[in-house]
Amino acid sequence: MKKSAREISAEVTFPGRKMDFGFEFKDLPRYWNDNDPFKTHFMNALSCLFLEGERMFIDAVRDHQHLITDPRLQEQIKSFIKQEAIHGNEHHQFSKYLDSLGYPATKVEAFERKEKVWMKKWMPARRRLAITCAVEHFTAILAHQVLTNPEATEGMDPRFKEMWLWHAIEETEHKAVCFDAYEATGGKYFMRVFAMFNVTWMFLLRATIVQCIFLWKDGKLFSPSVWKSGFSFYWKKPGLIRSVWNDYKDYYRRDFHPWDHDNREELGKWQAGHENYKVV
Repeated sequence: MKKSAREISAEVTFPGRKMDFGFEFKDLPRYWNDNDPFKTHFMNALSCLFLEGERMFIDAVRDHQHLITDPRLQEQIKSFIKQEAIHGNEHHQFSKYLDSLGYPATKVEAFERKEKVWMKKWMPARRRLAITCAVEHFTAILAHQVLTNPEATEGMDPRFKEMWLWHAIEETEHKAVCFDAYEATGGKYFMRVFAMFNVTWMFLLRATIVQCIFLWKDGKLFSPSVWKSGFSFYWKKPGLIRSVWNDYKDYYRRDFHPWDHDNREELGKWQAGHENYKVV
């Protein structure tokens, strides 16, 4: 008998991993993603936004941890916090490398930090957790593309590709933790989907602004070839937006759960070929 998404979620276990990728960021080419400024700066922009986002996710779930009685979910939350903390450190190190190339990456992080401090002070904890659930769904569906769509990683520097695959695996492993915490503490449907509606345009707007700043720094913001590449990246079959659309809109179903998208097979494939990490 096929297991339900919530049964799958209850069984998923995962550690915090300290990885050794065997390279330094300074060894990367400037356009490490398919030698393409648009694709490279799309990923660079996401990386800059992830640090403070992940810190906010940790705070949001911690603020509800005392309300959760399920020991299984408590253990998953502990592992989630470990994974996100390690991710944040890796993204910050990469931001410092981007600074060395002339991009204002740590300034982007500082701006994001101020906003997250404001949110923690003035925004209700339940709403921050709803926002966290929405962003975690975004990262989960992007991670699924990294893991399953060869075109998503084709042309990436192979050393950096390994780092993004690791991040994608861990985003997949813990994709339901905040969602389960939200439901377990009385989170309601309307707030969840309202948060996703707001997160969608804010997330895309922020990523685009940062990406444009980086392209401007390179003198490529108004390059027709760059934006032709961008159009293909988003829309040309299969295209990022086409690829994630069905998974994205599922979030608006009342009965949605992140493990409705059961991609545990990808976890097994990655784990079978990777032992170069320290469990923390």
